[in-house]
Amino acid sequence: MKKLIIVSGGKCTEEEVARQIRSLLGENIYVETILMTEFFQKDIEGDLLLFTSELVAKLILKHLNIEIPYLIASRVINHRNIREVISIPEGTEVLLVNDSQSSALEAIEQLNEIGLNHIKYYPFYPGCGSYSKQEIVITPGEVELAPYTVNNIINIGSRILDIRTIHEIVSELQIEELLKESFVTEYIRDIVEISRSIDVSRRNALESEKMLETILNSVEHGIAFVDDSGMMISVNSKLESILGKKKKDLLTKEFLQFMESSEAILKDHKSWITELEGREVLVETRQVNFDKRLGYLITVSYTDKISKLGHKIRRNYEKRINRKLYTFDDYLSINSEAKQVLKRAEKFSKTDATILIQGENGTGKEILAQAIHMNSYRRKNLFIPINIAAISPSLLESELFGYEEGAFTGAIKGGKMGLFEIANGGTIFIDEIGDAPLDFQVKLLRVLEEKRIRRVGALEEIPVDVRIIAATNKNLLKLVDEESFREDLFFRLNILPLKTVPLRKRRDDIKYLLMHFIDINFGKGKIQSIEELFEKEVLEFLENYKWRGNVRELINLVEYLSLIYEEKRFDSSALHYYMLDNHKEEERVILDTDELWVLGQIDKNSDGGIGRTTLAYIAKKQNKDIGEGKIRRIIKKIHEMNLIEAQGNKKGCIITKKGNRVLEYYK
Repeated sequence: MKKLIIVSGGKCTEEEVARQIRSLLGENIYVETILMTEFFQKDIEGDLLLFTSELVAKLILKHLNIEIPYLIASRVINHRNIREVISIPEGTEVLLVNDSQSSALEAIEQLNEIGLNHIKYYPFYPGCGSYSKQEIVITPGEVELAPYTVNNIINIGSRILDIRTIHEIVSELQIEELLKESFVTEYIRDIVEISRSIDVSRRNALESEKMLETILNSVEHGIAFVDDSGMMISVNSKLESILGKKKKDLLTKEFLQFMESSEAILKDHKSWITELEGREVLVETRQVNFDKRLGYLITVSYTDKISKLGHKIRRNYEKRINRKLYTFDDYLSINSEAKQVLKRAEKFSKTDATILIQGENGTGKEILAQAIHMNSYRRKNLFIPINIAAISPSLLESELFGYEEGAFTGAIKGGKMGLFEIANGGTIFIDEIGDAPLDFQVKLLRVLEEKRIRRVGALEEIPVDVRIIAATNKNLLKLVDEESFREDLFFRLNILPLKTVPLRKRRDDIKYLLMHFIDINFGKGKIQSIEELFEKEVLEFLENYKWRGNVRELINLVEYLSLIYEEKRFDSSALHYYMLDNHKEEERVILDTDELWVLGQIDKNSDGGIGRTTLAYIAKKQNKDIGEGKIRRIIKKIHEMNLIEAQGNKKGCIITKKGNRVLEYYK
């Protein structure tokens, strides 16, 4: 049996909400009620927490460490308790008393929305500075909060859960089948009966009809009142939309002429499912009396709307990413070294530790990150990618951590959730982490260590449960030495390191990937073999090409070739001009054995840089006949060829990208 825990600020609210839940879901769900003041004194175990207000949720959640799903209820005025309010003379001023400012204002708004706008409300709540003293006090179950004694106090009772919150609860608990049939119909019937009971001597019939229409048009279901002969005598705007007809075309028409159903269904008060314009709808009927005459109250709802409503409302502030994410099957390779990286990543996906993916652009770092997420227990939650380099440094903190109302000029009312809050329970992928500003690095380090974030302009911290995967194409240790990246952040990110393999080191993948993307861009099966598309020398060139842009460059080439294809093999003139130029440039670099050895040693020590003295020491250990003088001449030569460069303000030198390409060419 599923267990729902209701957390409220007061006994009356607690009892009213629990009564409503039990009346709708019967004995098929266990309901426990806890007052906010007693929450942390109890062992909290259940399937869902329901906070009865935003205030209660805010006070509890900032200290809550347990992992139980929660909802914040939307509550509405209980229509059964408003008869006395209806009878108040028009223009009367009253004091509306509730437990907080937001609750008081919300209650006033709801009373106005349902048509009880003939009186003027003044809010009062604990902590309210000044207030307007009136002869009539109205309160939704908070009588004890009235600031003074008054003879006429109207208690309209605690507000009840609205229809949407009910749908949310049953959807979250996956107990839709337990919801009593026709609960929407019963809810509407209560409204109708109350509206029909309005004291005509105080409010004329026209005002009554206007109030009834306002109430019914605010409901997300089609509603029709049908007389005993089956003719529609009143409809709401939602039914007009569902049937695709105007009110004037529906009134005095038989309801069943718009449905593929027999009259017996209506007479037997049955509910049924049918199709309208290709969409499935649920039709519910209930017998009612109108002015002592028999009739029917009918509600029409889209079935998909009912099942999805709770999720829609709960996450209306979240921008969900509804695209298909990559899995490990999408990381294409037959190379043994790349497969080893995938095998390690698959193991890492089953943990919750931070992962740092390093590798050149175009080697599939984000594909790897998505695959890790999709293979983890977080796969049903959000994967949110963030490119640090694409966000202005001034906006970075507010985008990731959110901000409070009034935090800065232009901040939207009510504040804004950051991406870490939105991704709670899921994964944040931070790309280009090497470009993160130092002040942001400090805040990110705190998130990694404390699992908490603080919105811009806020005092309180918010706990977040987010796995972080970071990626970069830069040498972070080199950035640490240059003091542009924090050493403590590097080691906090580098708990589970992965390094992607560049395509030039995966020569066995080149033909394999070319054929895969040829099938995609030329049409599957249109090109039977790769030799059918390329001249022999071109294929040899592609296999030995350095692929500076890696797989991304290969994909771009295939897309380009698919557009210029003329049913004959491609020769070298079909390739991008820069591919041939770069290759020729590398071919023109001629190095002897000693020069290649020096360049290779500089490459091996690029993380920290290396100077000629250290090179001479390594040469002596390896029994190579290269003295420090010769090493000085070699360094000067390869520096002039742009194969190496000085390491900033420090001694020693490091290899350049051109040097890497030349070294690869000679391998």
